[in-house]
Amino acid sequence: MYEFTKKTICDGVSFGNIKDDRFKRGRINATLVMPLDKKTAAANALLSCVLTRSCKKYPDFTSLNRKLDELYGAALYPSVNRFGDLQTVTISVSGLDDRYSLDGKSISSEITELLCSILFEPNITDGHFLEEDFEQEKRQLLENIDAEFNDKRVYAINRCIEIMCRDELFSIGRFGSREDVSALTQENIYKAWKNLLDNARVELCMLGNTPYEKALEGFRKYFDGKPRKITGSTKVISEVGEVKRIVETEEIVQSKLVMGFRCACPKTLRERIANSLMSAILGGSPTSKLFQNVREKQSLCYYCASRADNTKGIMLIDSGVETDNIEKAENAIMEQINAFVHGNVTDEELNSAKKVLKNVYISTLDNLSAMHGWYIGGTLSSFLASPAEEADIVDRITKEEVTELANRIKLDTVFSLIGN
Repeated sequence: MYEFTKKTICDGVSFGNIKDDRFKRGRINATLVMPLDKKTAAANALLSCVLTRSCKKYPDFTSLNRKLDELYGAALYPSVNRFGDLQTVTISVSGLDDRYSLDGKSISSEITELLCSILFEPNITDGHFLEEDFEQEKRQLLENIDAEFNDKRVYAINRCIEIMCRDELFSIGRFGSREDVSALTQENIYKAWKNLLDNARVELCMLGNTPYEKALEGFRKYFDGKPRKITGSTKVISEVGEVKRIVETEEIVQSKLVMGFRCACPKTLRERIANSLMSAILGGSPTSKLFQNVREKQSLCYYCASRADNTKGIMLIDSGVETDNIEKAENAIMEQINAFVHGNVTDEELNSAKKVLKNVYISTLDNLSAMHGWYIGGTLSSFLASPAEEADIVDRITKEEVTELANRIKLDTVFSLIGN
């Protein structure tokens, strides 16, 4: 049974509850939202990791994990993401549903208290976190950045975004840059902690089957009377000038081609879903235009996929290609877009894409992490509807709607990563 409730604690602080009785575990998330900023992105990312290692009540990694074990194997973890021109820092705690506690203990109350301790009472002495925590998490964050660099598909996509949006906040990576992380000091993350607590928009969310009232009251004790002004918005650019073309070389076997497009930012939920459907028809499944024509029929690439960022109003098409086929692949991709623009969409392509997109929405309900991602995305975009409602809208979208959206696509940037 799926139910959704949302409460306002104070200006800039909201509490959402997604009740679903299918799960034996619950999850509580605190998401702090701030505008992307090169000066703070790296510090915010590192802070999220350091916070989950200890707090005043449990002053080291061992004692904190001992407490998590006492709560029937609760888990604590951070995540950092980019949503349009915003950075989201999330601290999550998952634990056993109260129904299954053997001693009548309210697990939800305890993990709420633990989450608040992590956020508001970290283990800080004279403006410094534990040096061991700081250094270890800094190394780990640098390794995460290196992993994205070493995954050349991810790297090529990130570089295309960086080039395409070079004068926009969206060009800033969710972790900041490697150089920025390397330069971080204890003072930087202490300042980041104070800044987030005082100024960030806060989206709290509880998921599972446990009644939410105790958790809500627990959060009220910390947040009530501490309003904050919601800041930050996403800059959307629809017009393009001369196409930017950048070529880089690396010692790789398979070259990468990423094409960045500007497209109109959806103004309604239906248009937002139609835009996702348009991208799915183009390159979102094995039945899509790009897969069937560019990959299968013409054998010009190893993969070819599209992804639409409805918040930023951009679409990326990325492919793995032989170096000699880069120009041919680009031309073939543009041919498929032009065919789409002129209404060349078959019923099979439309219906297959609808099935894929509906499955994405419905499968969101299969795990708590995906449900939280849906909730945050809908909340920050102001288009919050249930996954089932979104799937129902998919069925009603027409070929004319997706064709009209395809007509708004404009090529902005072409990035090629070529093997030596």
